[in-house]
Amino acid sequence: MRKIGHSQNFIKNPQVLESLVRGSSISKNDLVIEIGAGDGEITKILSKYSKEVIAIEKDKKLYKKLFNDLKNKSNVKILNTDIFKLHFPTSKSYKVFSNIPFNYTADIVRLLTEQQNLSEDIYLFVQKQAALNYFGRPKTKESLKSLFTKLHFKAFIVHQFKRGDFRPVPKVDIVLLRLKKLSQPLLSKTKTANWKDFVVYAFSQTKPSLKEGLGRIFTAKQFDKISKDLKIKPKSKPKDLSLKQWLGLYNFFDTDVDKNRKNFVNNSYHQLLRQQKSLKKIHRTRIDKDWREK
Repeated sequence: MRKIGHSQNFIKNPQVLESLVRGSSISKNDLVIEIGAGDGEITKILSKYSKEVIAIEKDKKLYKKLFNDLKNKSNVKILNTDIFKLHFPTSKSYKVFSNIPFNYTADIVRLLTEQQNLSEDIYLFVQKQAALNYFGRPKTKESLKSLFTKLHFKAFIVHQFKRGDFRPVPKVDIVLLRLKKLSQPLLSKTKTANWKDFVVYAFSQTKPSLKEGLGRIFTAKQFDKISKDLKIKPKSKPKDLSLKQWLGLYNFFDTDVDKNRKNFVNNSYHQLLRQQKSLKKIHRTRIDKDWREK
């Protein structure tokens, strides 16, 4: 029996698959990485529309079957490895199209959006509720996931599947999430790590308002000034701000805040990752769906 953490809902409608791949940005010039190739149905279609496919399958039995089924496909390379150990292309352009294990959605999106050489386009089969976490406004409020991802990508829901399109039939709605790389990032790569520390620090404070939560970072006078400039309401909490307001707040932090005060946010992001990893080891399904997972 396959581990639950690695299990997937495989799509059983090849016509839908072909239509989605054909309607994507994938072309005959593209290298495409597929995560969790499973039964190879997506792999076969990707091989028709792309230059090269690297199909990743961790399950040894599925890998062996894939290898035998697709060994005559000259533009398909099948790897029996963990996606978290894969060396992504460092200079070559690539795209991603995958039906991923839903339990690993957050981890896989984080992996893909933190590469030094980012994918030009990412298409992932995910639970609809999980997909919405990457949109922020106007669909929902901004979250850590949306504030991180939107620095480099724009999110779209390309297609909503019927539950009957899959085997086994899922108990939740499934969509095709697209993350298209922006032509210009909203922040440079050199500032991205600092941005994550700043935002995580702000979200992790338990004070009644953002102003109080950032009291060690901004003086009251500084926060009142930037709040007025950015139209941040006095009692706003972190989730109430728009991406534009967050960028304005960060830029002020980056340029106008004293170095000693800046040090308070250091390593906040990595501390969060360590905390999440520890919680997942205890029991993934027992994690409360609070800000740390959103």
